[in-house]
Amino acid sequence: MKVWILNHYAIPPAYGGLNRHYYFSETLKPLGVDTVIFTASKIHNTDINFMRGERGLYKEVEFENTTYEFVKTGEYSGNGIKRIFSFVQFPFNLWRCIKKFYKSSQPDIIYASSPELFSTFVAVLFGKKNKIPTIVEVRDLWPESVVAYSGFTERNLIIKLLYKLERWIYSKADFLIFTFNGGKDYIIKKKWDMEAGGDIDTNKVEYINNGVNIDEFKACKHYYNDAIMNSNKFKIVYTGSVRRVNSISLILEACMELQEHGTDDIDFIIFGDGTEREKLVEKAQEMNLTNIHFRNRVDKKYIPSILNRADATIIVGQHDTMSMYGISANKIFDYMAAGKPIISNLDVGYDEIIKHNCGIVIPGGTGKDIAEAALKLRDLNIEEYNLLCENAEIAAKEFDYKKLSMELFSIYKKIKTK
Repeated sequence: MKVWILNHYAIPPAYGGLNRHYYFSETLKPLGVDTVIFTASKIHNTDINFMRGERGLYKEVEFENTTYEFVKTGEYSGNGIKRIFSFVQFPFNLWRCIKKFYKSSQPDIIYASSPELFSTFVAVLFGKKNKIPTIVEVRDLWPESVVAYSGFTERNLIIKLLYKLERWIYSKADFLIFTFNGGKDYIIKKKWDMEAGGDIDTNKVEYINNGVNIDEFKACKHYYNDAIMNSNKFKIVYTGSVRRVNSISLILEACMELQEHGTDDIDFIIFGDGTEREKLVEKAQEMNLTNIHFRNRVDKKYIPSILNRADATIIVGQHDTMSMYGISANKIFDYMAAGKPIISNLDVGYDEIIKHNCGIVIPGGTGKDIAEAALKLRDLNIEEYNLLCENAEIAAKEFDYKKLSMELFSIYKKIKTK
């Protein structure tokens, strides 16, 4: 079985954390699934561009046993006009690229992954034209997220057109995979489902969240040497982006609460980079905080080593209406695999932390709430603490990429027999 995966941000493991399709490819290869991943040459959140200084439309690179076709895209940093141009450039060049590949090697399935709609539109259109079954994976709701996070409304002409495009893609795809549990809820709320007179069959909607490679966590081959991770204090670790949406400022407020009340045996350690990092480091210094420590972004291979030496983990964020459908934050599954309790202030539907009782959730919680949660975890007796750790490890098994890959394989087989 030959599968083309089309994903603007399919980053190889050596260059970032968006490795979902790499793990699918590696796991299913022994089952006879031959995967080629088409992705942008510019690696998001890095200064790497595989086509920099190169001629042509794409460049083929092998990573382990997985083939990547890096489709030419321009340089950009941040979220400016150059990145917006990349949204248009990638699907345009992608069409040219897969059209060229199709002449010599036809796939059995096209598997296209969002976040943006344009490359998934290319995939579905190409699939229909050439009678190739298509899976569309939705990792982010466009344009719903644009409406939620910007000044645009649903009445805006461009937004209306994007909704029409989204609905067309969903209706024409052979299968829909949502990386959050409420994908079907979203379609029903929009009244796009057949039961409401729409044109989308909800029986073709599947849920496969992001996940974690548990074997990598157990092996923990790459040791991250940092004295702060070897201290005797109760260490609460955050890993990931440091941007406004991640609300790391709430952790600073929690640190101030603890420090003002004389608590000196709890440390928060932030591993990551982003637009807010420099400002938050300066703010922590101005507040004279001694219980928060910022570290740069680290290679994903070091994450198991870091998390295995933490006592707890944390994820924070702003209130987000999109979260009612669930979330697929990679860090949650890393935290679970490490077997450490999770502190969360997220207010989300289908909350896996609550479901599996593997941490403390304080929906919409403030810095004071986070400080209280940290104290509560620190003061648990060993049996209560170990139960949370065990629950986290059990939860991680549901999101092991070996298990998720088999769920994807069952969809592949359904398509082949349709």
